[in-house]
Amino acid sequence: MRNNFKAVRSVVLAVAGMGVCLGAQAGPGMSLLSPSYQTQLETWLGEGHLALTNIYSKAAGDTSLDFHKASDGKGRTFSVMEASNASGQTWLVGGYNPQSWSSTDGMHVTMADSARTGFLFNLTSGLMLPQLKQYFNGDTIGSGQTFNDGDYGPTFGSGHDLYVPRDLTHGGYSSLYTYNRFGLPPGGVSLIDGSVFTNPDITYGAIQVFSISAVPEPGSYGLMLVGLAVMGMLLQRKRRLV
Repeated sequence: MRNNFKAVRSVVLAVAGMGVCLGAQAGPGMSLLSPSYQTQLETWLGEGHLALTNIYSKAAGDTSLDFHKASDGKGRTFSVMEASNASGQTWLVGGYNPQSWSSTDGMHVTMADSARTGFLFNLTSGLMLPQLKQYFNGDTIGSGQTFNDGDYGPTFGSGHDLYVPRDLTHGGYSSLYTYNRFGLPPGGVSLIDGSVFTNPDITYGAIQVFSISAVPEPGSYGLMLVGLAVMGMLLQRKRRLV
């Protein structure tokens, strides 16, 4: 069975490596998330239609401090970034952080399986990798959700599974450990192109962070309108009685 898992893992990572590369970086004011990419993130999160608000877009000269100033304490987020390997091929990758970012917390450790809800994604190749659940009580492999430090951009996992450096551009890398769909530590394979990690050779282009909120169902809007109408009638009645 373990050999079967290894075989499936190899196929998935190969698909990640064969993803169609992005043609160009997003220009100023443009969102990295096309409607189809947003739909894909909604599907992976599994909460229905979402309202995604762009709270941070990387500008020229930005550092990790600019990312934290915009993103810390804002609740759960999607971080989306253009990542290029040493060959110049570019993928759109990122991660879902179920907790608020912080510049001082260090590693956000999630021991309970119910709290291991973060995931990494490669939108270009259609790959999603969740946090590993526990094989046995106290298993810590999948516990390191995000790393929170003023000198780090949006960084996920122990080791790290997706690392963004202080200048938000040069010397990034991906070495998967905490995140894996099939429950076997991939041993240093890159989320970006499926290669085995050897040195920090990822360059990041555009980076955007989106806060997440649910969109009320149509029935909720109807109830809200009824509530407002009732309140209006009560206020009108109160005026007549005065």
